[in-house]
Amino acid sequence: MAAVCELSLPAGTINEEFFTELQDEIARELRLIEAEEAEAEALACRIAEIYRKLHPSDNLRTIPGVGEHTAPVFLAAVGDPLRFRNQSAFANWEGVVPGARQSSNVEAKGLRMTKAGPSIMRMALYQAGDIGRRWDPQLAAVYYREMVYHGKNHQQAMGAVMSHLGARVLTVLKEDRPYELRDPDGKPISRDEARNLILSEYHASEDIRRERRRRKREVSNPFKARKKDRKTATHRTNEAAQSSSACRSPSHLPKTSLTQSNREVK
Repeated sequence: MAAVCELSLPAGTINEEFFTELQDEIARELRLIEAEEAEAEALACRIAEIYRKLHPSDNLRTIPGVGEHTAPVFLAAVGDPLRFRNQSAFANWEGVVPGARQSSNVEAKGLRMTKAGPSIMRMALYQAGDIGRRWDPQLAAVYYREMVYHGKNHQQAMGAVMSHLGARVLTVLKEDRPYELRDPDGKPISRDEARNLILSEYHASEDIRRERRRRKREVSNPFKARKKDRKTATHRTNEAAQSSSACRSPSHLPKTSLTQSNREVK
């Protein structure tokens, strides 16, 4: 308000009408915000109503990381889970499996995710997976293995977590039973025990995260890295050329040689 007045004073527009119009504009913006919030709340209530009708057991939300916003997304995107014959078909549909390229006798693997399925499904898997890996020891073990032993960055490690979380979503919907927390060996475990296990065994240190972020920046900008390498190589070549020319310069030759050459010319 003070900034508006400061800009308006030199123009001479500060009067009673100015404050009245400003007050009306603020009131209009507040009414628009209230209307948007009311519409969003009504839509959320309607989504919750349909979700309870289609999935009364609410077993989806027993999966760590799946909450009131992501569970309806999974239910709506998957639809009838029986239409997927196996987990591989479901993973290919949701698009969180790495792509592959084959040419003649050469097959390239470990490429980027295909992203073939609905983008809203992948977004929900990412959000739920980023929370679920903090509470599910099996997801935490997958994330830890990708980060520490396979040298992946956060985004790449989350791709593996999303794939495993998608398998849990399909299983829960097909069997319509609650999800059960288990350790990496398959033994049932309580929520508190799971959290303690993750913090003690599957916590990626900040040094590892920093190293993966640095490597990601280098890979994401290969032209800058190549330019830096070319600049270094050019600098070394110039140094070598200067050193070589310095060794061949006349100032480094014996004086007797020059004297003898002059005499021969005369």
